[in-house]
Amino acid sequence: MKGKNGKMIEPHILVALDALKTDLSVISKKLESKTQAVVILHEALEQCKKERDEFRQMAEQVMNRYQLLRKTLSQGTQSETLSAKALGQMPSKKLAYLLIESREANRALERELVEINTKLTDAEGDIKLLRQQLRTSFNQSTSVAEPHPIPNDERQNLISHLERLTAQVNELERELSRCTDEKHELVTERDVYRNKCDRLNNELNYVLHGDERKIVDIDTLIMEKKSLKYRLQSVEEERNLAMSTLAKYKRMFERKASKSSSVGSDNVLTPSISPQHLCKLFSYIFCFLSYACVVVTPSIASVGPRPHSHIPARNSDLP
Repeated sequence: MKGKNGKMIEPHILVALDALKTDLSVISKKLESKTQAVVILHEALEQCKKERDEFRQMAEQVMNRYQLLRKTLSQGTQSETLSAKALGQMPSKKLAYLLIESREANRALERELVEINTKLTDAEGDIKLLRQQLRTSFNQSTSVAEPHPIPNDERQNLISHLERLTAQVNELERELSRCTDEKHELVTERDVYRNKCDRLNNELNYVLHGDERKIVDIDTLIMEKKSLKYRLQSVEEERNLAMSTLAKYKRMFERKASKSSSVGSDNVLTPSISPQHLCKLFSYIFCFLSYACVVVTPSIASVGPRPHSHIPARNSDLP
């Protein structure tokens, strides 16, 4: 796989990236669960704090009532001690009733105070237990998330490397989407050209008045034309080569014929061929090559078979 700058990404880096992504997802899920647990514990802690405040307020109210009753009793006793005459004038029944009532109030206040102290102790114990549970859960989460402690520098390097790899993966995904879009466009364009070619084949068959069941294929005609053009080029090259060779030999023969009328034994030509026969042979070969070129050219232009014209017969004067 290639990155943004065209560099290949090594497979072990991709495997490490997948492993880091998996670990990151697992850690994020664990973090979410621990966050929910912390939220629940925080709510329970807030509830305990509210109950503690309520109990404290109740204890303060009881203490206020206790202080108020104590003050009233102390004021009553002081007034009674100070006013001995009034105490002596008070009926015994009423005095006994006041004493009994004050004792009952003191006992009730003592019971309420004991209950409130017990509830306060229980609330403090619950708060300590919740704090211990929160601390243990946090330690477990950190131990699971980080089985092996990683230094901060290495962690920052890993995070930055993970971010770079994530950016490269995103860039590759965008490039893949662009390539997919270009592929769809090319496929659409190909279908358009294919439909156009089919329509042209049908129109050509209609123009040529051919059989509708046998449609002329333009691609086949183009390939046939290219092959015939290649054959024409090869024939023209052979013709030019042969004509240059014939012209060369003709000049050599004319030069030797002008020097002497007789042919020596060292001459390349055989003594049985006369100069007239050689001239006729050269003219015949030249006419034949010209005819071959003329026959091949119309066949390429028409892209179809043509009736061959009559080939001139070989001269009877030739040996």
